[in-house]
Amino acid sequence: MLTAHHLSKSFNQQTLFENVTFSLNPGERMGLVGPNGCGKTTLLRILDGEETTDSGTSAEIRTCASVTCRKGSNQIQMLP
Repeated sequence: MLTAHHLSKSFNQQTLFENVTFSLNPGERMGLVGPNGCGKTTLLRILDGEETTDSGTSAEIRTCASVTCRKGSNQIQMLP
């Protein structure tokens, strides 16, 4: 299961996103849609453990079915 609780991220004075909360169960899929610069890639980097949040609880990746998922495990994929 992938969970995120009240994630926020800003660069300098620009807030990319704030109070992002969601949960995905094994087998579920989610799409991120938005204009350039709104924080889509940054959110994915946070979920993969490559970047930290400014506030909120870091995303947690727990056991997914029979495969143990963890930060940096490439279980989160970005498609062009």
